[in-house]
Amino acid sequence: MDPIAKTAYYCCGVRMLDAQSAQPVCGDHLAERFMDAEGRALFQPFLRFTAPNRSNAARHRIIDDLLRDRLAADPGLRVVLLGAGFDTRAFRLAGGQWLELDQAPLIARKSRILPESDCPNPLRRVPIDFARQSLSHVLADHLDDDAPAVVVLEGVSMYLSRDALATSLAALKACLPSHSLICDLMTRHFARRYGARLRAQIARLGGDFSELMDDPAAFVIEHGYRHAGRHSIAGRALDHGSIRIPRWVFNSLLRSLRDGYRVHLFEHP
Repeated sequence: MDPIAKTAYYCCGVRMLDAQSAQPVCGDHLAERFMDAEGRALFQPFLRFTAPNRSNAARHRIIDDLLRDRLAADPGLRVVLLGAGFDTRAFRLAGGQWLELDQAPLIARKSRILPESDCPNPLRRVPIDFARQSLSHVLADHLDDDAPAVVVLEGVSMYLSRDALATSLAALKACLPSHSLICDLMTRHFARRYGARLRAQIARLGGDFSELMDDPAAFVIEHGYRHAGRHSIAGRALDHGSIRIPRWVFNSLLRSLRDGYRVHLFEHP
């Protein structure tokens, strides 16, 4: 499996722990199904990252809530997950026509454990080699109209170079003329100050962050998107009681923690 795809076990393990907790934040009861001996071995070194793990669950909940709102308004909305990993939203959320893209070995494993035919919503999974295949060509082959869509890019942007992110945004605009984009964006300062130990552990899996930006949201806006919302990931974890920091400290001395890693909502056009 691609080193970046291995990080899917980290995110899945976080959701497994959350679902097993007394007060789940995102409550992904299906995550545990993917955590076999290999998955648990990959996840074991990450158990010590308590605050980042809880923030990761909060990130997933933020995106869950954004999708729930859109699906409540339009149950037939197309939902595209890029770098879907072991995401189970197509099975957990009501509504949506789902398209998941990720590395072939990951897609194959996912389909063995949670077959598309068992999904309560329409679901297609498409294997893609992001390094060798054109995202625009793959999307064009599996999109048969210009219907509005929401695209989720979760836990992916920090691994993409600026050129790769720009190419991905161009592909989305070409293939989905009308879409919302939900993605988490991390600043360079946040990664250096708060993410160094976690980043080092991820590097041991063979993956590493790309060169991050001071204002990644501005980069997306420069490439033709309108900024429609942002949600602090650490702030949501604080709201849920997953992390404990005095609110006045969080909103003053730790503003870089509050604002440096957020889930953003963009619209195109």
